[in-house]
Amino acid sequence: MILKSYLVEQDISILDRYQSILLYGENEGIKEDIKNRLKELNKGAEVINFFETEILKNKNLIHDNVVNKSLFNEKKLIFIQSATDKILNEITECLKRIDQNTKIIILSENLDKKSKLRSLFEKEKTIAIFPCYVDNERTLIGYINKELNGFKGLTGELLNLIITNSNSNRKIVKSEIVKIKTYFLQKIINKNELLEILNVKSDSGFDEIRDNALMGRIEKINKLLSEINILNEDSFFYLNNLNYRILRLIEIQKKSDTINDCEKTMENLKPPIFWKDKPIYLQQLKKWSLEKLNSASFKIGEIEILMKKNSYIRNDVVIKNLVVTLSKEASTS
Repeated sequence: MILKSYLVEQDISILDRYQSILLYGENEGIKEDIKNRLKELNKGAEVINFFETEILKNKNLIHDNVVNKSLFNEKKLIFIQSATDKILNEITECLKRIDQNTKIIILSENLDKKSKLRSLFEKEKTIAIFPCYVDNERTLIGYINKELNGFKGLTGELLNLIITNSNSNRKIVKSEIVKIKTYFLQKIINKNELLEILNVKSDSGFDEIRDNALMGRIEKINKLLSEINILNEDSFFYLNNLNYRILRLIEIQKKSDTINDCEKTMENLKPPIFWKDKPIYLQQLKKWSLEKLNSASFKIGEIEILMKKNSYIRNDVVIKNLVVTLSKEASTS
């Protein structure tokens, strides 16, 4: 059953009618929104996350989790990341055995019309599929207006500022909205204060940490982390800084067949990469495969949710641990 993403965003309960849902396309922000709202809709459910690579290594993994009852939760949500036609058989078998208390949500990148996985979800009436297209200015303006409904002072200029400084990336826009809601408790937005809290500012010290972490320079990272003061109030800025670079690397990887093609790809990217940064990008691309980059971006998303839901945790410690983890991951390549 083919659904429209904007209708699902308006009423997430639509998805309650289907035991499995396939989301595909480039807009990771929409996917993350739907994923989080499904968790909210199914509070108390056991949440299980898989990547396709895990399922390919162990064919029984998803089957066992679908068939076996949860010991502590009545409901079960199973999320499968980066899915392709390679696991079509496993998905098909699981759909035959799934019960009403289990829901499988599959997240894929672009799937062309010839995709067997896409065809399966389009034809069957008991399961649903919808594309997650890249946001344009109109959809982002609507998204921001909806999220900041009731706030005064949100002019067209400020809307464009939020979109521009987020590079039209919904995931980053979401983080900016969280900042705005947290800072402007009286729901009156002041332009000068907004400029202070948005990612318009830069942190060259953290840029150096980011670049060295993604190049796997562990000794350098330990030294830099001992010298910088990670501020709790800037935690989401640091996360966005890291994730934006990773998303750029993902974009380059997807458009390049080999590492030698990456330099040509960077020439045509929009917004363009500053010429001084290109050698750094190339070094990082040598350290990170597309699979590892997707996994890192997913991890950052989970950390962002963790920090939003738990005010008692030390965000500075979480950020430092994330940086160390990324540097170790890069150093093994």
